Amino acid sequence: MKVATLTKTSSLSLPVDSYIYKILQVDSNLAAISSDDSLRIIDSTSLKEIAGGILKNVHTGVTCLEASENDTKGFLTAGRDAVVRSWDLRSGRSTLELSDGSNTPCLSLCNDDHFVVIGTELSHSQASVILWDNRSPSKPVRQYVESHNDDITELQFHPHSRGTLLSGSTDGLVNVYDIDHSDEDDALSQVANHGSSIHHAGFLSNSQFFALSHDETFSIYQLESPDNPAPDMIPQVFGNLRPKLECEYVVDIIPHFGSGEAILGAGSHSKHHLDLIPLQYADNWSFDQNITIRLPDAHGEEIVRSMLINHDAQTIFTAGEGGLIRAWRTSAENGQEHMQEAETTTETEKSKKKRRKKDHAAGDEAKGRFKPY
Repeated sequence: MKVATLTKTSSLSLPVDSYIYKILQVDSNLAAISSDDSLRIIDSTSLKEIAGGILKNVHTGVTCLEASENDTKGFLTAGRDAVVRSWDLRSGRSTLELSDGSNTPCLSLCNDDHFVVIGTELSHSQASVILWDNRSPSKPVRQYVESHNDDITELQFHPHSRGTLLSGSTDGLVNVYDIDHSDEDDALSQVANHGSSIHHAGFLSNSQFFALSHDETFSIYQLESPDNPAPDMIPQVFGNLRPKLECEYVVDIIPHFGSGEAILGAGSHSKHHLDLIPLQYADNWSFDQNITIRLPDAHGEEIVRSMLINHDAQTIFTAGEGGLIRAWRTSAENGQEHMQEAETTTETEKSKKKRRKKDHAAGDEAKGRFKPY
C-alpha cells in the first residue's frame, strides 16, 4: 500500500453544513456543485474560488454536473427544477437552457458531440430518458419512457461507439440503447438486471460495462454488439465490495478506457480514509490491493462524494459532505504510475477520445444514500 500526502484543503465560502456533490476539471480549474445550489469555479492550485466564480442558484435543487463534450471551456448542469443549462467558463453565464416541460426532476445527465441526455426521477409512474440535439434544441428528439420503472441515476455514452447510450436506475436495471432509433423497442438493445439499486454504471472497455449498486454490490457485464450479438452473458460477479475491500462505501469507478485498468475509490468514514484501488484485466477483472493508494484521514467522518485525478499535475482531488475539496499527491515511487493509469483531466480525456474516435473510424454504504439532493 502507498500513502498520498495532503497538499491543500479548500477555503470556500459555502454555508455551514453544505455538501459538495461533484467536482470536475474544466480547463485549468475545477467546477463544483453543492447543496446550496451554487456552481463554483475553483483554482485547482489554491483551491479558492476564482474572481466571479460563484454562480448562485443555478437550479432549484442542482443535481448534475458534466463537462461539455464539444467545448473545452464549457459544462452542463441539471436539477430538480427539470431544467438543463449549458455554461461558458469564460463568461460565467448560461448559454443554453433545455426543458421538456414536464417539471420532472433531473437525476442524471450526459452528453456527446451533439446530444444532451437526462434521466428523470420517477413521476406519475414514469421515469424517462430524454435526448436533445444541441444543434436544434427547441424540443427533445427522443424520449424513452418505458425501459425503467424507477429513478434513473446514471447515464453514459460509449466512448467509441457513437449512438450507444447506457442508463442505470434504482429499479436495478442497466439498459443499453442505440439512439439512432426513435422507437423505444427498437432502441433498447440490451438489459442487464443487477438486482439492486444502481449507484454508478459505465463502460470499462469496448465490450464490457459495470454496475455498482447503492449497497456496494459490483458486477461486470458483456456488451452485445453487431459483431457479437449474443455474447457469453454470464457476468463477472464480485458481490458486496465492503468486506472484500474492507470499506464502508464506494465513491465511484474511474475507467482508463482501452488500458484494461480502472481505479475504484473505497472509503471508510469510521476509519477516516479513502483507498484508490486498481481494477485490472488479464483473463478476468480483479482488484490489486497491493498497489492501493491510501488517502489518510481523507475527509474524516464525512463521506467522500466525488473524486478525480489530474494526470498533468499528478494530483488527486476529493470532495464530499463536509463542504471541502482536498488535493493529494504521491511521488513517482509512491504510486504515480497508477495515477497515470486513472487520468481523468478533461483536456486529456477529450483529446484522447478524439484520437480514439479517429483511430476507430480508420481501423455506494446504505441503500438510502442514492437520494442526496
